[in-house]
Amino acid sequence: MTTDEKLNDPAFFATNEHYALFDHLRQHDPVRWTESPDGRGYWSVFRHADIKHILNEPALFSSERGGVMPVIDDAMGAIALEAMGVGENVLTIDPPRHGEIRKVMAAPFLPKALADGEARTKTLIGEIFDQLPAHGEIDLVSELAVQIPMAVICDILKLPREDWAALLGWGKMAIGGTDPEYQQGSAAETVSGGFRQLYEYSLQRSSERRGCPFSDPLTALVNATVNAQPLTPSQIAHNGVQLMLAGFETTRNAFSGGVLALLQHPDQMALLRADPKGLRLAVEEIVRWSDPVISLMRIATADTVIGQQSVRAGDRVLLWFPSANRDADVFEKPYTFDVTRHPNLHLGFGAGPHFCLGGSLAKIEIRLAMEALMERYDGIEIIGEVSRVQSSFVGGLKHLPVKLIPHAGGRRKAIAS
Repeated sequence: MTTDEKLNDPAFFATNEHYALFDHLRQHDPVRWTESPDGRGYWSVFRHADIKHILNEPALFSSERGGVMPVIDDAMGAIALEAMGVGENVLTIDPPRHGEIRKVMAAPFLPKALADGEARTKTLIGEIFDQLPAHGEIDLVSELAVQIPMAVICDILKLPREDWAALLGWGKMAIGGTDPEYQQGSAAETVSGGFRQLYEYSLQRSSERRGCPFSDPLTALVNATVNAQPLTPSQIAHNGVQLMLAGFETTRNAFSGGVLALLQHPDQMALLRADPKGLRLAVEEIVRWSDPVISLMRIATADTVIGQQSVRAGDRVLLWFPSANRDADVFEKPYTFDVTRHPNLHLGFGAGPHFCLGGSLAKIEIRLAMEALMERYDGIEIIGEVSRVQSSFVGGLKHLPVKLIPHAGGRRKAIAS
C-alpha cells in the first residue's frame, strides 16, 4: 500500500502500524498533501505544534464548513453533513455561535457539578462491577469499558435504562460504521442509520421535556434561548446526539486502552497499586497513550501557512492526533508509557474553543473505574485475541478478553478518593 492508501484505509488504524508511519511523516513530510478516493484530497498534519495551532484558530480553520469527520470518499461525503448535523451540532459550529450553544448544556460538566456528582458516578461504576460474573472471564470492552460511560452519561441525561442497549448499538453504527463488525449495509449507510436513530431518539426525549423544570442537558437544550431565539428541533436533537456519542466513545476507548497498557507494562501497574493516588496523574498518560480520537477535519477559510506549507482557502485539513501525542519535540521518550509523566501536554481532548466539554468527566470516570479494578482484583490476565476498531475517526479496542482474579480475602477496603 502507498502512504496515501494507508491514510485513507480505516483498517490500517486497527494494526497499530500507523505510529511508525506517523513518526516518518512528522520528520520528513509534516504537512502532506494526501490524495483521497473522492478526488478532492486534503492536507495531513502530523506535528503537535501545527495541530495545536489549528485547533486554536477556529476562524481560520473551520469546523462548520465541512464538518469534522474524516470524510474522504463520495459515499460518506454524501451523508456526513446531514447525519452529523454540521452547523447545528456544537462539535461542528464555529465561534462565536459555538460558545453560545456550548454554554446551554455545560452545567453538568462544570467543576462544582462534577465534584458534587463524583459520589454518584462512583456508585454507578460500583454497580457495574457488582454485576460482573464470579468466574471473572469477560470481554473487558463490552462488559465493562462500554458500560461505564454509557451509565454515567445516560444518568446525566436522565435516559431510562431500558434504552441504553439500543443507544449503544446506534452509537457503534454512527461512529464505528467503517468497521465490518458494526456494519448494516455499506459504511455510509451504517453511519447514516446510526445517526438517524440517535437523532430521532434525541428529538423524542427532548420534546417530552419542553417546559419541564429539570436541569439535565436535554431539558436545558429544549427550553433554551440563544440571542432571544429558541433552538430549532434539529439543533436540539443534533446536540443531544453529540452528548450521547461523546459520552459513550472517548471514555470507553481511553479506559480499555489504559487497562491494556497497564497489562503490557506491569511495572506501571505496580506503581499504581502501591500508590493509588497516582491515578489522578496517570489518567493523563492513559489518554495520551490510548488515543481515543484518531483524526478530525477542518476547512481553511483563507489562504494561510501551516508549518512551511502554503494552504489555500477551501482546502481540507486532517489533524492526526496519535502523531501529535507521540511527538518527541513535546514528549520525552514518547514511546514509554509512564504513569508519572508530568507535564503531559497531550491533545487527547483537543485544544482551543472545541476542547472536549466532557473531558473532566471522562478523567473522573477513568480514575474511578481504575480504582475499582485495583480495589477488587489482584490480577488481570488476557485470555484471547485483542482487536481494535477499524476507523480513522475514533481509536479504541473492540475486544479485550480477560480473566479477572479477585483478591483471595475478598474485596479490599475501598481506596480513598
